[in-house]
Amino acid sequence: MKITTARIALCVGFMASAQVALTGAAFAQDADVKAKEFVGVLDQIQNVKLSTAQRQVMINSQKSEIQNLRDQIKVVPETKKSIREIVTRMTAEIEKIIESDIPFLKAERYDRLNALRTQLADPKTSDADLFRRALTIYDIEANYGYVISAYTGDHPLTPGRRLAACQEDADSATCNLSKDQKKLLDSGKTVENIKSTIADGNFVHFGRMSLIYLDLDSAEGLRWSQEAKAWEPLPSRDILNARRAVRIARGESAPGVVTAPIKMQAAQ
Repeated sequence: MKITTARIALCVGFMASAQVALTGAAFAQDADVKAKEFVGVLDQIQNVKLSTAQRQVMINSQKSEIQNLRDQIKVVPETKKSIREIVTRMTAEIEKIIESDIPFLKAERYDRLNALRTQLADPKTSDADLFRRALTIYDIEANYGYVISAYTGDHPLTPGRRLAACQEDADSATCNLSKDQKKLLDSGKTVENIKSTIADGNFVHFGRMSLIYLDLDSAEGLRWSQEAKAWEPLPSRDILNARRAVRIARGESAPGVVTAPIKMQAAQ
């Protein structure tokens, strides 16, 4: 009986020891899990702090940009006023250039200038459009000094001579209609219908150095005198070169060298 009791006590002791061992292992495993969870929470906290710091930097940058925009908005009225004042001065300068220049393409140049003035007077026109248009006109005016250009127009002293001749007799030598103009008349058009295409002759400007006029038949030529501010006869020796300049300017002849008929002012 004593032996059995001892055996039972020994078994109970073993079971108790095994239970204690199992309990310790479970505790250790649970502690590892908790530790890992804790480390994970710390990582999350660190990530949140880093994200918050980055967002704060972004917010500060946006605040700075907002303040800059507010500062710019405050000066917009003065900027708009300044741009319109600049364009107004540019308009006056362009007019001075046209008035002091040799009188080539005067109507076309004034049309551009007046269009700018109309936009300038309209409060709905944006400042950017105003400034861009003014710069475009400046660019066009500057380029005039580097090109040879030909265009049709009426006689500068007795305008409308050819149209009057056509109205009197469309078949006359003075009328001198082109093939295309004659076709229009044959199709039923009248001289009045095509009068916008009937010009006395051709103008040629050599940059800003010289401006000449040639009758359609090139029998008469005139040259603008910038000194006298008047038209004067073009010497006969320059007529042939002037005809060639017209053809080159219109692309009817291959490019070549032409001589601009410039009247040199005598030395005082």
